[in-house]
Amino acid sequence: MNASPWRRLWREPLTRFFAAGAGLFLLYALVGDRAPTDDRHIVIDRYELETLAALWQAQWRRPPTRDELTRLVVDRVREEVLYREALALDLDENDVLVRRRLAEKLEMALNDVAATAEPSADDLRRYFESHADRYGEPARLTLTHRFFSRDRRGEAAEADARRALEALVAGGTVDDDSFHAAKTLELQNSDRLERIFGTAFHAGVLEHAARPGSRHVWFGPVLSAYGAHAVRVDAYREGRRRTLDEVRETVVEDWRRDHVAAREAERYAEMRARYEVDVAPFDSIGDLVQP
Repeated sequence: MNASPWRRLWREPLTRFFAAGAGLFLLYALVGDRAPTDDRHIVIDRYELETLAALWQAQWRRPPTRDELTRLVVDRVREEVLYREALALDLDENDVLVRRRLAEKLEMALNDVAATAEPSADDLRRYFESHADRYGEPARLTLTHRFFSRDRRGEAAEADARRALEALVAGGTVDDDSFHAAKTLELQNSDRLERIFGTAFHAGVLEHAARPGSRHVWFGPVLSAYGAHAVRVDAYREGRRRTLDEVRETVVEDWRRDHVAAREAERYAEMRARYEVDVAPFDSIGDLVQP
């Protein structure tokens, strides 16, 4: 059976749009005049004019003209009018986006002062010493390896690597297996070895590299997460602890970030203490939550 003309008309998106608009204006007619008298007074004071002008200058690299500032004020008044009318219609109630945006704005306001804080010399040194591991210069090395795959060779991988090592020490060449990384690696941070080869390989190579006379000498087999390797360390420089003067700018940035986080936590704790919160049992929403 064909739908009636009225039903077909209601299914049109444009019809629903106009219906929603009519409902909104009806709601405004009923409650739009309930705003307090004080909410009908909009003041654009000197501070706000300076803010508008400063934002313009930051964007366009020049002060606004009088006409441009006038347009900024007109836009600002329009924004304020729409904002107050939306509040009068309770359009902010139960709106997730509005609630989240206001919470983010308050967090930014709370953090503005903390973000400009400067540590004292003692604060900075204490922070640097308590986080010394962050600022060390890692060991660097260049290595070459030959790879013997456990997936391809099974239990014979380590024995094949041992025979290949003997040939390499004698100055010969060997046929090894392909590897997902390069066979010669120049690493500015030796910790990458662990990400590429695994923990055992990383520990074994660094232990060898720290020994005197270890350069340009084939050794192994060194086991990795993938198989066995014959390895040669071509260059190595030990890690060292940097001084505060070498990394001062980075330490100040890190101190300020942690300072802001700490102040935010303190202020939230103060605000949270003013509220009593009741949460319904999770079981009350049935299958909407996993057990």
